[in-house]
Amino acid sequence: MIKGDLRKKQILETAEALFTERGYEQTGVQDILDRLRLSKGSFYHHFESKALVLQTICEHRAERAAAAFREEKEESALGRMNRLLSGMIPFQGEGLTFLRMLLPVLALPEGKSVLAGYQEALKAAWEPMVRETLNRLMAEENAFCRYPEETAGIMLDLVNDLWGAVSQEMVRQLGRDQDQAFLGRLLQTVSAYRAALENLISAPYGTLELMNPETLAATLTAFALRD
Repeated sequence: MIKGDLRKKQILETAEALFTERGYEQTGVQDILDRLRLSKGSFYHHFESKALVLQTICEHRAERAAAAFREEKEESALGRMNRLLSGMIPFQGEGLTFLRMLLPVLALPEGKSVLAGYQEALKAAWEPMVRETLNRLMAEENAFCRYPEETAGIMLDLVNDLWGAVSQEMVRQLGRDQDQAFLGRLLQTVSAYRAALENLISAPYGTLELMNPETLAATLTAFALRD
């Protein structure tokens, strides 16, 4: 690894650690510089802003998560599709820790561009796998669509839109009294997107899985949005 790439990697790793420890808004560029003992010139040689650092972190996380799926063993086409669609949503495992840091950022002015960059990276990383799996589903006669190349991209747009919408709802709920009906409303949103995806590929009702109630409830508990 050349020196410039190594420095960029160090900035990203240090920034992610600080964002997780202190929060994005509470971490300044100077905090990153102090931790690494860098000059401002060295930082701004690689990144125009703190927001761009976070967006790059999101892009790298999307690529790493997709790479892990590429290395997994063969499974049924339907099982593969469901694992791809649910795995793209950062609401579990290590992704949940990252989401805990990211969620408050969505309420900031730069939040929209950070979220858009993350979703674009997820789509780019996942689309080849979803396209290949959709073709397998069609070969097994478990799905049908006229334009599988374009349909794979539309499917990922819907999944991104789903978790983005759920995240925005969670942002609006932060700091409010806990609402026992909140989980039910989110599950209804998930069901609507699932039905849209199933209709898109002519799959029977209940074929696809996105976020199950247990995963969604655990996510809300992690953010103290329900008991």
